[in-house]
Amino acid sequence: MHASAVDFLDYLALNRRMSVHTVAAYENDLQQFETICQKEGLTLLTGLNAMTVRGWMAELMQSGLQARTVHRKISVLRSFTRYLRKQGILKSDPLSKISLPKMPKRIVQDIPARDLQNMFTHFPWEEQETGQRDRLLLLLFYSTGMRLSELAAIHCGDVDLNRKTVQVTGKRNKQRLIPLHDEIMEGLRAWMQGRKGLLFALENGKPMYRMYIYRLVNQYLKLFSDALKTSPHVLRHSFATHMLNNGAQLMAIKEILGHASLAATQVYTKNSFEKLKKIHALHPRN
Repeated sequence: MHASAVDFLDYLALNRRMSVHTVAAYENDLQQFETICQKEGLTLLTGLNAMTVRGWMAELMQSGLQARTVHRKISVLRSFTRYLRKQGILKSDPLSKISLPKMPKRIVQDIPARDLQNMFTHFPWEEQETGQRDRLLLLLFYSTGMRLSELAAIHCGDVDLNRKTVQVTGKRNKQRLIPLHDEIMEGLRAWMQGRKGLLFALENGKPMYRMYIYRLVNQYLKLFSDALKTSPHVLRHSFATHMLNNGAQLMAIKEILGHASLAATQVYTKNSFEKLKKIHALHPRN
């Protein structure tokens, strides 16, 4: 890979404090584009022109990739060109006239509150070997809206039983405090007695890997919901949507979720409005 791209990736990791997974994704996209450039007898830098990038976009779309994925890949190139301009390697933006494919409207799916209430209330948790842990884990997801990576990294010391808060580390190592309600505090007090280190760990004491948590959440949600997606991220969606539907302010939801901008949170207002439209369509005069 071109030396400037290596420097760029180091910059993302050290200065922007992006996660290892994010930096790896950036590297993969840059390598893909560099391969396209080499086929045309260009380097990574000389390939940063509108014609080559448009050709790559067309090839990506023809291969069946969704518009959202193409947007992400071009976003990586744009981040790279901004870096090159800051370094004085490029004098102008070669991608300024690039038009991206239209994005489909994304409707956030949530699991109805009654389904989740049934799960937390009526499932025989006490009969399960890991029932206490599993219920608490699911309740944390739904009552805080935290990300899977954030929950997996919580240590017992991050939970303040007196202030009723939990500190999580989000994207770009940004930390935030999330308030905890009384029901989850009761579960945490019982669970944390005599525990140190990670809040949730495997029986051998090792950290829960992400796919383990994903499968655990999916397993329980499938029992109580017929939603197409039953993942930790859907619980995050459900938290935000249900909070909004019950009168929470959008800015407050933004802070709890750890979104960098309000635009990322506003998708939940669209979701709620779409539901209202469906309900209104049932009116006998429609």
